[in-house]
Amino acid sequence: MTSHFPILGYDVGGTKIAASLMMSNGKVLATERFDNKDTDPAEMLARLADSGARMIAGAGFKNSDIRGIGVSTPGPADIPNGIMTRPPNNPKWRNVRINETLSNALGIEAIMENDANAGMLAEWFFGAGRGCRDVIYLTMSTGIGGGIIAAGHLIDGTGYYGGEIGHTVIDLNGPECGCGMHGCYEAFCGGRAVALRLQKELAGRPDHAIVKAAGGNVTDIDFMALETAVRQGDAYACRVWDEIMVRNAQGIGILINALNPEKIILGTIAWAAGDLFMEPLRKYLPRFCWQVSLDGCEITTSALRRDIGAYAGPAIVLNHLYEKGLYDPFVQS
Repeated sequence: MTSHFPILGYDVGGTKIAASLMMSNGKVLATERFDNKDTDPAEMLARLADSGARMIAGAGFKNSDIRGIGVSTPGPADIPNGIMTRPPNNPKWRNVRINETLSNALGIEAIMENDANAGMLAEWFFGAGRGCRDVIYLTMSTGIGGGIIAAGHLIDGTGYYGGEIGHTVIDLNGPECGCGMHGCYEAFCGGRAVALRLQKELAGRPDHAIVKAAGGNVTDIDFMALETAVRQGDAYACRVWDEIMVRNAQGIGILINALNPEKIILGTIAWAAGDLFMEPLRKYLPRFCWQVSLDGCEITTSALRRDIGAYAGPAIVLNHLYEKGLYDPFVQS
C-alpha cells in the first residue's frame, strides 16, 4: 500500500484556468485547461466542477478519495472564506464564492490561496524548494509577486497580504506603480512596468532594435523584445537591462538581509533569460546585502517553470493538511 493520496487543484488566471488531479507525491494524473476570457462565473464554475468529477472518475477514484481542492487565485480575495472579490484581469468575477460552489458540487473541502503564495507552495512541495525551511519565491512576470516560507511555514500575514514583495518601496522618487504607490520594486522590474517604460521612451523610433524585436509596433514592446535587443548588443537596451538588474538586486538584497533565507527561487523572466539575468543579479547583490547572508543563500530559478500552475492548487491542499498536522513534507516522499 502507498501513503500517497489524490488531490485536486485549480489555478484561476485572468485568461486561462488550469485544472489538475495529482497524487501527493507530484504524479500528475490528469490536467485540463479552460479559456477564461469574458466568461460568466456561474457557467465557468459548473464547467470546472464537471471537469473535476470527470478527472476523478477517469483516474479510478471516487470523490470521497480526494483529500481536498486547492484554489489558486489572483488577489485581492477573501482567502479565509474562499471568495474571489476583485481580480484585476476579469471584471465579471466579483465576489464569486468559488470555494463554496466547488465544494458543494463535488463534496470535497476547498481551500483558497493567492497565486503567488500558491506558486511558493508548488515549488516547496514539488519543485526547487523541497526540503527547505526558509525559502522565498518571486513570480518575476507581469508583476512581481512573492511567497515566503519561514521556519517551515507559509507567511500569510494578519490580513492574508503577506508576501507582497513587489510592492516594497525601493525609491521614494520612483515611477508610479499599478498599486498606486511610487517607487515599488515592481514599478522598476515588473514585466508590465518595463514594457510601458520602453513604449514611452521609444515612441516615434520605429527603427530601434527593441521596436523591431517587437514586430515593428511600439505598443507591442514587451520584456522579450528588450531581452532580444540586449542579446544583439544594442546600447540603450543594455543600459536599461543593467538598470533593471541593479533594482532586482536591491529588492532581493532586502529580502536576504531581512529574512536570511536558505534559498530564493525566481520565476518566469529569470528562467527564461537564464544567465543574462542571473549573472548581473549575482554581480550586484553584494551591494545590497551582507556577504555572510548572501553566502548562505542559494539563488536559483523555478524547477516547475510553465507547469507551476498545475501544481499550485494541489500544493495548497498539502499545505492545509500540513498545518493541521495531517501531512509532513519533511518526512514524506
